[in-house]
Amino acid sequence: MTDNRRDSVWPPPAGGRRGAIRWRWARRASAVLSVCVVLVFVGCETPAVTRAPGGAPAPTYTGPAYLRGTIGSLVRLRPGTERAILVSGYGIVVNLNGTGSTSAPPALRQALITQMKKYGLGSARRDTLSMTPERVLADPNTAVVRIDGLIPPGASPGLRFDVLVTAVDSQTTSLAGGTLWTATLGINGANQAFKFLHEQATAHGPIYDNPYRDRPSTGEPEAFGRQRVIVVAGGKTTAARELELVLNQSSYTRSRAVADRINERFGRATDRKPLAKPVTDQLIKIYIPPRFQNNPGELVDLIMHLYLQMGPGFEQPQARRLAQVLEEQPQTQESVRLAWRALGRPIVEILRESYGHQDVSVRLTALEAGAWLGDERASQSLAELSKDLDPAIRTRVAQALVLLPRSLTGARTLKRLLDDEDTPVRLAAYESLVTINDRLITSGRVEVPDALGTGVKYVIDTVPSEKPLVYVTQVGVPRIAIFNPGLGFKSPMLSRHWGNRLMLSAEQGQGHLDIFYQPSAGAGAGQGADRRSSIKLKAVPDLKTLIYLLGHKPTVDQPQEGLDLTYSQVVDVVYQLCRQGEVAAPIEVRVSPLARQIAEFENAQTPGERPETGPSVPGEAPVIQSQPVGGEDQPLAARPETSAVPGEAPDRSSR
Repeated sequence: MTDNRRDSVWPPPAGGRRGAIRWRWARRASAVLSVCVVLVFVGCETPAVTRAPGGAPAPTYTGPAYLRGTIGSLVRLRPGTERAILVSGYGIVVNLNGTGSTSAPPALRQALITQMKKYGLGSARRDTLSMTPERVLADPNTAVVRIDGLIPPGASPGLRFDVLVTAVDSQTTSLAGGTLWTATLGINGANQAFKFLHEQATAHGPIYDNPYRDRPSTGEPEAFGRQRVIVVAGGKTTAARELELVLNQSSYTRSRAVADRINERFGRATDRKPLAKPVTDQLIKIYIPPRFQNNPGELVDLIMHLYLQMGPGFEQPQARRLAQVLEEQPQTQESVRLAWRALGRPIVEILRESYGHQDVSVRLTALEAGAWLGDERASQSLAELSKDLDPAIRTRVAQALVLLPRSLTGARTLKRLLDDEDTPVRLAAYESLVTINDRLITSGRVEVPDALGTGVKYVIDTVPSEKPLVYVTQVGVPRIAIFNPGLGFKSPMLSRHWGNRLMLSAEQGQGHLDIFYQPSAGAGAGQGADRRSSIKLKAVPDLKTLIYLLGHKPTVDQPQEGLDLTYSQVVDVVYQLCRQGEVAAPIEVRVSPLARQIAEFENAQTPGERPETGPSVPGEAPVIQSQPVGGEDQPLAARPETSAVPGEAPDRSSR
């Protein structure tokens, strides 16, 4: 007989109904226990699961513990986007004084002709119908040159950069005094077949020659044997360089969280688009807004030092932890400063606790971060530090005060530092005042009208200082700064330049300066069609007026007399006047580091590597930075965190 009832058994257990119920529960417990034993047994016998062969482990963070949790510990810059790229091409330098060459490499000739036609040579729109590309190449006052430049990561279209110009023909003896005609630059653009030339930038402008190189005693600027020279701010980017972040561990949730944190911290409502955009579960694109276009590296550094976590319960305690790290490890100044800045204004009260720290490195680092975050209290402590006996400390103070453009205390401190006993400190104070467009610095421009419009040939700054000094810079915008506005000449004075083609004289008690100039045919130095006619001018006997007249070109809008010399020629005259003692002031010249940087970049390339990819090891490319005053090995007042445009105050609205 069969019983179909659920859980029925036969024969029935003793104890009636209650006994049957107990029996059924015992049976179920026994079954569960059996299953567990089987699972344990199977688990003991099953081999461990292993990673599929060939799959490389994802990168993990191995940096310092105090930066764990920053975006830089979760991502890395996509290889190829984190370094400068070398762009190059070929072009023509004109207006030489017979120091060029009539020969051009055959492989380049047709390509150069095509390029000159592209930019309008010989067309009605340029009014140069009588000047054909073929005639230009046959002129001894021209030279075929190679052009090289470095475009930094994150560069936007329109960014200006210096370019290095090198004669390709050994018959060209000098490029000094010439002008580079517009040329196209691209990655691996300097190949004579003009292959692989994807345009990244253009280049044009007047040649700059370093004035204090050794030269023959009877030489003149057009015959110094300069075959490798600079065009200051001659390059202009035409394509954007996007920055991309790659997550160490793929996760769309984290990709979105990182992008949101970047936009929350550094974005603003007026931005054209979000600063960070998550593209995939591993890739985030970074947009460089206009306020960071002159220094995209600053934004990248801030992003990499930004903690993903936020809120009052995290930011203030983390700021204190960073202060402790700095006390124990002074070498962490730069990364701690960036991390403090990235934490933002909520930590200002914490930073103030370190404004009076007994360790000057901790104190100054906190003040620099506080100034960047707009804390006016930092200006008073910086003013106290500006009296430190160490000139390196005073230089950093001058650099930090640029971050407080509205501070009256800061302005007074910078004015005092203009007369510091140490020259780098004086220059740092001057550059900070120029950057914030302070009214203490009086500026004038010498303009250069050309077919591309009116641009700035150079800027003349007069600096209120009791100690005379002349400062020349070819980095960024060409400038000549005169410390002591009334700086004049020795009297009587007779100064001869370039084989007597330029003579400056002043008699005792005469009250004016006599200027005589004889342009040389083909020199390209201005003053009408007849370059053989001499020019005689009378001017107020002060250095500022002379510098203006030497470079000014008379126009309908500005008919004042002038010689229309190039910036390089003007600097040469000023340098010689100071060197000969005709102007009672020392002169400091800030030269471009471009030639060295390009050489370092090329040395970092591995054999057989495509130029588009660059070094395979991140960090091998040279860092683009400011050049020390008076030489490559001297310390300089460099402000990587400020705008590269003189006269433009740093934008700190993201603080």
